[in-house]
Amino acid sequence: MPTAFIAGAADWGVRQTPGALEAMTSRACTKFFGTHLIDGAGHWVQQEQPLAVTRHLLDFLQRASVSPIP
Repeated sequence: MPTAFIAGAADWGVRQTPGALEAMTSRACTKFFGTHLIDGAGHWVQQEQPLAVTRHLLDFLQRASVSPIP
């Protein structure tokens, strides 16, 4: 399954378990398309920076060859 990780750069949850993010990127996901920590956002990244989240989602869908419309 294609996977990407989007979070706010100020979200403490990203750093809550040391090494977890690195493990996800290297071992847990076989089709990993990147980590995006968005500046100016915390835990509610989709509400705090909606344009940046949308841009990353659209890029992910294009790169992962997943159509947003069935």
